[in-house]
Amino acid sequence: MRCELERILCAGGRNFSGVLLSLLAILLGGCSHPKQGSPSDGKVVGSFYTNGYFNLTIDIPPGWSVGEIKPLMPPNPGAQVHSFQLLMISDKPLNTGSETNISLLVMAEKASSVPGVKDARDYIARVNQLMVDAPIAYHPTIPITEMAIGNFRVQRLDFVARLGPTKTARQSYQSTLRAGYVISFILSAADESGIRRAEQVTQSARFH
Repeated sequence: MRCELERILCAGGRNFSGVLLSLLAILLGGCSHPKQGSPSDGKVVGSFYTNGYFNLTIDIPPGWSVGEIKPLMPPNPGAQVHSFQLLMISDKPLNTGSETNISLLVMAEKASSVPGVKDARDYIARVNQLMVDAPIAYHPTIPITEMAIGNFRVQRLDFVARLGPTKTARQSYQSTLRAGYVISFILSAADESGIRRAEQVTQSARFH
């Protein structure tokens, strides 16, 4: 897993969102029994995202771009899919290459598929270890902290990533356990003010 992670993160300075998706794919493993429906059973109607599998809703700010809702394929062909991209939104289209783009990625990861993970705090700790060991300089800015967003509580960990001699990015992982999946809200921006704007979106999230 280390070699694959290093390859992805070394190439990631050109596509920070792509690094996040690939990094999450590496966490996959194990197997589970099928469940009725799918975590990818979500949809966007107007400015409103709904997911019937998790009974989750999120308000989408006016003018923000919406990405594809899809399963995240594991790195090993033929392996069972345990990770899903529930929602990807950004204040500018992702293909613009803007260094000031603010984005929110919502992921669902089967908790039992990740070794040693029993709850959201275990998952965040594993993400922390992967980030710290990565060849790109990821530095935690706060310890793992419990906080409230929307009508639920999450485990939170924030990072600064150095993507080049003068280029950095901010990222916040905010995770909760629902229906056997770790739901992660991954906020990315060039600076702290961008993270705060993304947090205004996550505060609209509700589990019903």
